[in-house]
Amino acid sequence: MLNYIQIVTTPTADTPGTAILLHFDNQRYFFGHAAEGIQRAFFQRKLSLNKLENIFLTGPVEWRNAGGLMGLVLTLADIVTSSRDNAELNNAAKQKKKTGPTALIPRSRLKIHAGKNLSHLLATCRRFVFRKGLPLEPREIRSDPRDPRDPQGAASSEPDWKDTNINVWYMPVRSNQKDSPGASRRKRSHDEFTECATVMDSVSRDDGQKAAEAIVTQMFDSNWTADALVETTLHQAKLPAKLFVRSEKGHLQVYTGPMPDGDEAVPDIPVLVRQPWPGASVADLPRTEPSTQSMCYIVKGYDRRGKFNLQEAERLGVAKSNYRALTNMESVQGKDGNLVTPEMVLGETLAGSGFAVVDLPDISYIDALLNRSEWEDSQIMKGIYIIFWILGRDVVNDSRLQAFMQKMSSMKHIVTSADTCPNMIALESVATQAYKLRCVDSDRFPLPAHDNELSLSGTAPACPSTYEIGRVGKTVQFAPRYEHQDDKIVPFPNIEKLARASLETDALEMATQANRKICDPNFIAKVENVEANIPNRDAEIISLGTGSALPSKYRNVSATLVRVPGYGNYLFDAGENTIGQLRRVFGNELPSVLRDLKVIWISHLHADHHLGIASVIKAWHEETIKSDSSAKLLVAAHLHMIDWLREYADVEDFGFERLVPTSFSKFNPKTRLCETRVLSSEETNQFGLEKIEGCWVDHCFGALATAFTFPSGLKIAYSGDCRPSDTFVQIGRGATILIHESTFDDELQGDAIAKKHSTMSEAIDVGRRMGARRILLTHFSQRYQKIPMKEEDFEILSDFETADRAKADEVILVAFDYMRVKLGEFRKAQAFLPAIHKLLEGAEQ
Repeated sequence: MLNYIQIVTTPTADTPGTAILLHFDNQRYFFGHAAEGIQRAFFQRKLSLNKLENIFLTGPVEWRNAGGLMGLVLTLADIVTSSRDNAELNNAAKQKKKTGPTALIPRSRLKIHAGKNLSHLLATCRRFVFRKGLPLEPREIRSDPRDPRDPQGAASSEPDWKDTNINVWYMPVRSNQKDSPGASRRKRSHDEFTECATVMDSVSRDDGQKAAEAIVTQMFDSNWTADALVETTLHQAKLPAKLFVRSEKGHLQVYTGPMPDGDEAVPDIPVLVRQPWPGASVADLPRTEPSTQSMCYIVKGYDRRGKFNLQEAERLGVAKSNYRALTNMESVQGKDGNLVTPEMVLGETLAGSGFAVVDLPDISYIDALLNRSEWEDSQIMKGIYIIFWILGRDVVNDSRLQAFMQKMSSMKHIVTSADTCPNMIALESVATQAYKLRCVDSDRFPLPAHDNELSLSGTAPACPSTYEIGRVGKTVQFAPRYEHQDDKIVPFPNIEKLARASLETDALEMATQANRKICDPNFIAKVENVEANIPNRDAEIISLGTGSALPSKYRNVSATLVRVPGYGNYLFDAGENTIGQLRRVFGNELPSVLRDLKVIWISHLHADHHLGIASVIKAWHEETIKSDSSAKLLVAAHLHMIDWLREYADVEDFGFERLVPTSFSKFNPKTRLCETRVLSSEETNQFGLEKIEGCWVDHCFGALATAFTFPSGLKIAYSGDCRPSDTFVQIGRGATILIHESTFDDELQGDAIAKKHSTMSEAIDVGRRMGARRILLTHFSQRYQKIPMKEEDFEILSDFETADRAKADEVILVAFDYMRVKLGEFRKAQAFLPAIHKLLEGAEQ
């Protein structure tokens, strides 16, 4: 059986964690950090997630190393569901055609091994994560299986978990600092101590871990169906749920009558509503607190029988039919009646081989790690050839650690950390596309910041003889023979070479023509004339993620940053790994960008729009606590988003206490308008805004669109995900810029309606009805690398005396990851659209 381990990610700007994949023919095992960006890394490396049934998270349970876990679990669940559906279709076809026996469809389970707070972390996501296809089993290691205070545990060399392929020993390591970084317990306000719904009647509310585990079970293994209706009354129904009533003939129909929130009195008639998915009714989780426990593992395969000696078996007169019995360690008779034992025909048994994965977030964990009893246990350590060291900053050069590596010099030590691993391009597909786009329009498309020599710490890593620096692709084979396969290490990508191999010369010529056009004095004069009254022409829109649903090689999920000089920076949605995109776009400039971050808007609770918010807030918190500890960050979203941030703050101190949460949860059922958040003069000075308007839109429960208004008259309208909305048109009227989702092209309007998204033409129509002077289309289906270009007139209208001046200066652009465009540059950027369209004409879809 082929058995090997390979490094999938090392610390870079957009792959912040270390991920290691262990391969067997029948299964895969994940070790290390399921950090944000892990899915994109798998896609980039063309690694399949099939057969992955065990995830072993290292380190403490916190967003740094588990921020990509939910996205990974959702993708795995979808893969399992799709495989099961295909298998059921195949079985149905076989039964219909009577072509043979149907195949047994196994029921997959995903086991996640990690330290304290794993179940709590998963349970915080109960309001926006629900899958029925993949039962999830959290294995939360809260105690030390070899605690010296427990005589039985201290003496045991037995593995803590095993299956048919591997044995695993858990090694929880605790910090020796009483107050290690991030371990403070967040105080909860009086309002938070509200009565919570019970999780299950059989689960004690005093047992927080069991309660969280029960919620997790319901999130991933439930018999809930969307069609299940429960009876209630009109006044008791939790709006904005869709309500149903029965007709005189007993048929179900949608209730369209007056609502209790209106001006007139409404009778409390019986209605039916869809039963909420499991966990959604759990108002609050039992309390927990940050953990200083870092998980490490020792992993070893089983002993393998020696090679079968065919010549010796023939000499002893063993019949060929008995060969299998001997390999199964059974004795047989030779042709002369002599007893032949397995030892007589099998070579020496090969001891099981394996590795250790050690995660030390900071130097306070070193002593506890070095004092582990496992290192002195010959039974456990026999066959351990490698230690993978996942180290925090300033750990690798600690003298205690270096001495330990010297002591264990018979093993290979492979180190990954922000101090040692080059900040290389980890996602070469999108970087190559960025290079091509830069060749067309260098002012709008920067190259992602990277360095093949310096690490994330900004230093050139030294590599003493005691260890090897871990590189992506590093592969170590354990069976059929042990060997290091360094030829599989991913080389530093030559982005220019990759890009120029398929760079369209026609596109470059068209770009040259566009450049001549925008440099023409007449063009510049026209632009200056028509844009004279646009406020904040130097405001810059940076597209950080322009794809939908899940990350892909070319598009990360939703996030758009708007920088308004003199006011601040404003983030609209924060899909997974938004912080990685920020690092690639801004490089060394990022600290100043974070210090000027004023507001984060989250449009709705779909994972592709908000799973990156915790790491962005933490990065802001860590940067501003040094420069201005009194700074605040306004977070505007649905109440459930605020609830998630509040609950997650029990797991990790990421800066929640410094947030100004602003909830948009209630709306007028007739107008769908939310109450406007008007900022006081003091708040305007602090956050740069005069008001934030919101409205409910047609996409999912709690989906919102918004309009931000600045004192200068700048108005930014942002849609999130939705069908075209008249109410959004109303609050966005007169917008300087509309940023609108454009998930599908016009040919797929049926898909757009069914999935409650917008087509390109629909998004443009919303902007025109608003009178938006700039329209930026984003959030494209991941089926597109290129974007269909509308047949628009790129000429500036000469009739500026028209009453609809905004219409005369409408400019439409499509967004790409890393694109940066100022309001005053939209006309210039638009001139390059034909060249961009030509550039991507034959692009991979």
